[in-house]
This record gives sequence, C-alpha cells and structure tokens, in this order.
Amino acid sequence: MDRETPNTMRSLLLALLLFAEGVQAQFTGGSGRGDAAAVFGSTPITSGIFGGGNGRGDRAASYQQASPVASNYGGGSGRGDGTALYQPMPIPMNMFMGGTGRGDVAVNFIPPSLNVMIAVHAVLEGPYNSATGLMGDALRIFQVIPANEPYTALGYTHVGGGGESVAPQVLETTLSNAIVDWVVVELRSSATPATVLATRSALIQRDGDVVATDGASPLVFDLLGGDYHVALRHRNHLGVMTQTPVALNASPTGVDFGLASTMTYGTNARKSLTGTFPAQALWAGDVTFNKQLKYAGSNNDRDPILVAIGGVVPTNTLSLVYRQEDITMNGVVKYAGSGNDRDILLQNIGGSVPTATRNAQLP
Repeated sequence: MDRETPNTMRSLLLALLLFAEGVQAQFTGGSGRGDAAAVFGSTPITSGIFGGGNGRGDRAASYQQASPVASNYGGGSGRGDGTALYQPMPIPMNMFMGGTGRGDVAVNFIPPSLNVMIAVHAVLEGPYNSATGLMGDALRIFQVIPANEPYTALGYTHVGGGGESVAPQVLETTLSNAIVDWVVVELRSSATPATVLATRSALIQRDGDVVATDGASPLVFDLLGGDYHVALRHRNHLGVMTQTPVALNASPTGVDFGLASTMTYGTNARKSLTGTFPAQALWAGDVTFNKQLKYAGSNNDRDPILVAIGGVVPTNTLSLVYRQEDITMNGVVKYAGSGNDRDILLQNIGGSVPTATRNAQLP
C-alpha cells in the first residue's frame, strides 16, 4: 500500500472488521484517505463505502461479497484501490473506479465462475499396441502431424474452441509422452447431452493422456463449475462419451476412457482390446468422420481407402501421409496385404456381414 500521507485527514483501518451491513461512506477519508487493511465481510456493501473523496479509497486484503455495488471503491479525484483477491459475482461496472484518479486491483480478480479443468485419458484402437500399452507415434516421427487442428477443415463445428495450433518443439517429445495425434474434447449439457457447450482441440500422447497444445497441461474450459458429460472425438475413430455427468471445477478432474470401470453412454461404445495391457479403445475406421463405420454401400469407409492409393491397383500404398484413410495411423494408407487399413474396418462392423454398420454412441 502506498505510504504517502496527504495533507488532510487519513483514516486507516488496520484490524479485522466484520460488520453485518455496510454504511455509505463508512471509511471515507474526505480529502484524505479511506483505507482498509484487513478482511471485510458485508452483505450488502453500500456504494461509496471506501470512497477516498479527493484522496484515496483503498483496501489491502481479502474481500468477498455477495452483492457488490457500483463505484464501491471510488476514490473521487484520488484513488479507489484493491490489492488482493476479489471474488464478487457479478462484477458491477465501475466498482473500482477512482474518479479522475485511479481504480486499481493489484492481484487476482477472479469471479468464482469460469475455468473448469479436466484430465482425459483414452486409447485409440488404430495405433494401439496391447503388448506395450502404448500407441504408436509414427505420424509424429514422419513429421506429418499438422501444426493446426484438423477438425475445422473436416467440417466439425467448434463451440468456443477451434483454430488451436501446436509448436514444433512439442512434437519433438519422445517416449510415452510423445504426441500421437489431434483429438477433440467436448463438454456437453448434463440435462441434454446432445447439446455441446464447449470444445477444445487437444493432443493425445502415446500413453493415452489428452493434453493441451503445450503438450503437458490438462484442458481448461471457460465454463461454470458444475456437472457435464465429457466426450472425446477423433478424426477416424468413433467418439465416446461418459454415461453420467462428471462434476468439474477449477482443479483437474480425471476421466479415463481406457478403463472398463468408466461407464460410457450407449451400448458397446468402446472396443475391448486384450493382451498384456488390455484396454477399452475407441473403435477405429470412421474414415468419413460421420460417426459410423460402414464397409459397403453408399458413403462407406472402405472406398476412400482404395481411392487414396489410386483406385486401380489394390496393392499400391501411399506413404508418409496424414490422411483419414490411414486407420492404423502408421503414416501409410494400405488397402491389401498385411497390416492394411481395410481389414480393421471389416472386423469392427462384425467381420462376416459386410453390409453391417457400427454407429458412434453419441446423442
């Protein structure tokens, strides 16, 4: 707090003040100062209560109130300052105005409303190796992961998110935290789960952690703390969503779609993978990104694979690419032969009836 002493009266409160109802101009310093240096609790706080007149209206400690009043810390022609944590909601216009002087807030001013955090974990079937418990990062190794999120170009409608980008150095990380690909995380209404309230394009690591574009942090959404359905989408896998809403707040909340114990919306929303490291994985093969796996008929996911390699010679391959048709996400589009992208699609619709389909379990 500024220690400058004006020529006129200075009223400085240095102890804890608790009062049931603020009175207008309670700590006014007239042409001097109206200061407060401890914790205040009041409902309501009357306009002008810390007014400094032509001097200052200051306060220097934690202040929480339910119904703040406009111009509450007005300093007249002097100053109306705040130097600690404020948590009013809503925040009235001109609450900290200093007239022709200053209206300052020197530390955190955080309405207790926005910013929920979530730490998602998931497995994409295409690149997953159940013998190691890790997904392959061939797309990163081949340097074909785009710097900008790919979902806008696919026609995906973002809500609040979109346009995210990743710095080259993030894609240099190796081992279990290496980046596999872009994904989208959605927060949906607890009452009407078909309603997407917010989205974020994010990155998924080899170990399944979904992180922000810095390659390490949990995702932050500008929403009120509360209950939300959490959904995860990928450009050639079927999306998945929590069966029940998840309570989110300003601390990271974990949602692990790789665990069987995490209940998901719908029926058979994930594929159960066996091996040394079994996991529940997102179904691979949605080449058209239309929430459906389809092997035959119009708008199927098989034909684009054949077209991508040339459409005539089925044994051709297309290498070092970042494409929807690369279901295994190894940087190669392959229609026939071992490790091709077509077989996994056929298996996931049932393997015996090519006209069968599988739909994403998303409302």
